Amino acid sequence: MIHFFTDPYKDELIYSAIARYHYYTGNMDCKDTLEELFGKRSIIASLEIGSYIDILARNLGGRYKAENIISKYTIFPFYNPFLPDDRKKELLEKIKYDDGSGIYTKLGMVAGSICKKRGIYYCPCCANKEIEEYGETYIHREHQLQGVFICPNDGTELKKYPVDRTNSSRIEFIRLDNKLLDLRNVRGIDNMQYDKLYKLSKDAYYLLQTDLYDISKEKVLEKYKNMLYEKGLTTTSKRIKQRELYEEFISFYGKEFLALMESSIDNNDEYNWLRVITRNLSRTVHPIRHLLLINFLETDIDSFFKDIKVIFNPFGKGPWPCLNRASEHYRRNVVKSLEITEDYKTRVPVGTFTCECGFVYSRKGPDKTETDKYKIGRIKSFGSVWEDKLKQYLKEGKYGLRELARLMNCDPKTILKFDFILEINMFENNSRYIKDKKATTGSDKLSDYKNCILGNMASNPTATRTEIRSMCKKEYIFIYRKDKKWLYNKLPIETKRINHNALLDWNKRDIELLFIVKNRHEELMDSDEPIRITKSSIGREILILTTLEKNIIKLPNTEKYLNEIIETVEDFQIRRCKKIINNKIAKGEPIKIWEIQRIAGIRSEAFGKIKAIILRYIDS
Repeated sequence: MIHFFTDPYKDELIYSAIARYHYYTGNMDCKDTLEELFGKRSIIASLEIGSYIDILARNLGGRYKAENIISKYTIFPFYNPFLPDDRKKELLEKIKYDDGSGIYTKLGMVAGSICKKRGIYYCPCCANKEIEEYGETYIHREHQLQGVFICPNDGTELKKYPVDRTNSSRIEFIRLDNKLLDLRNVRGIDNMQYDKLYKLSKDAYYLLQTDLYDISKEKVLEKYKNMLYEKGLTTTSKRIKQRELYEEFISFYGKEFLALMESSIDNNDEYNWLRVITRNLSRTVHPIRHLLLINFLETDIDSFFKDIKVIFNPFGKGPWPCLNRASEHYRRNVVKSLEITEDYKTRVPVGTFTCECGFVYSRKGPDKTETDKYKIGRIKSFGSVWEDKLKQYLKEGKYGLRELARLMNCDPKTILKFDFILEINMFENNSRYIKDKKATTGSDKLSDYKNCILGNMASNPTATRTEIRSMCKKEYIFIYRKDKKWLYNKLPIETKRINHNALLDWNKRDIELLFIVKNRHEELMDSDEPIRITKSSIGREILILTTLEKNIIKLPNTEKYLNEIIETVEDFQIRRCKKIINNKIAKGEPIKIWEIQRIAGIRSEAFGKIKAIILRYIDS
């Protein structure tokens, strides 16, 4: 146990505190410092996290616990909420009791790193204040985070310390020297990007400051899906609408900012980071990219994590009210059974509520106001309680048809139907009373479907017959079978069809499209972000995809050219790798085959198939 230690300042890396200890003890050899603190002379100095933390904590005499050092004086909390539970436990064990080998790989700081920092960074404003207050400055953990360019404390741009760790001994702990610091506050970041970068830095600092140990990647993913569902970017079954998400995400940030954060997205790549981050995959995604998605979904990061365990329900939290007016618990929250499906036309959620009294009703969601939960879209079953109450009223014989309908909260025709079914026959002299159960059901349905057709025609006075049919597919076919004459009399007058294809000069159209496709192909090949050349990508870019899919046989020259230029997945991967190699040659950077694979984002199995081609290209 040692009797003196330079206690870490707020948010100081344990690496920095050890560097100050080495300086103040006057040890000439770093190995002496390592032996005093860790009982070993061969520990490698790790800036961001460290190793053998448990030994260090015990040698400090119990003033610190290993967990406390990791959470307050390393950058581990930055990665913590986005790690799977099992990997998080494994990493903490290695940091506390082992040499820490492989922890950066498991965190994703090697293969999945973005905006890498090759050195130590500091904030001139923070350093100035600390020199005035303490007579020295120290290495802040928040300033070393990848993807953080601005100090979250005062909004100042970070600067790189001139002493390079890569040129120092692996066991040396570097202490910030006041004489080597540039304390001028100079802004070099574009004003258009500054606010976004500052917000990211503050959110990153929130991760360091907040106890999120109980949060894991699994819970974060569930929260993403819930919030995307609220935004209409998933189906009812929580399947992500990747195309819509991509378009809204790009619109929110802009491609320029995403490129600055080394987080550009190729939507044609099945494994781009935005797809990976919203899927149940074992891959870890960099925390900065998680923060980008969180900012897109929720402006306040505290709100995101505060309610992370709350599961979104389009109809609110149960139990829900029973809307059976005949029951004693009418409008009370007693319904515990809810089944959520998807409307086959509009794709909005539909909730079916089943009460123990037998009353079953449904409505479309999501609920937007408190009063929405008292609305009924459709009653699926009235139940025995409702039927017994109606039977009682019918036997009393003192209520008229409309009054009974109001008391039972239903249509008068429903009263007539159940009067027959329950065999009370109070209204058998009514002109609308039908004594055949099957006929009653069919008659009601035909009448309802006719009203549906008429309602849609009234709401859409300019709609054609075809449009009305697409709006009411089920109703249209039922009426067609039961009362075709009524249907044709009521539908809009049929318009004469014009054969537009016959009027179009397809030879001329072929020449025009060939010219447009060639130009767009050249633009795509020259673009900074490689895009796979397919019929779909070309067609979407120039808004002629439908023409290419349905009328390509009439465009022989365009079809021939497309067949020459379209790429297989393998062709595209090779082109992407060649572009990366060309860029590295132009910048005079060394070419490493593993780095080419990582930047291109190609899985090992697929890369193995093209590796020989890439090596030949490098040699040439």
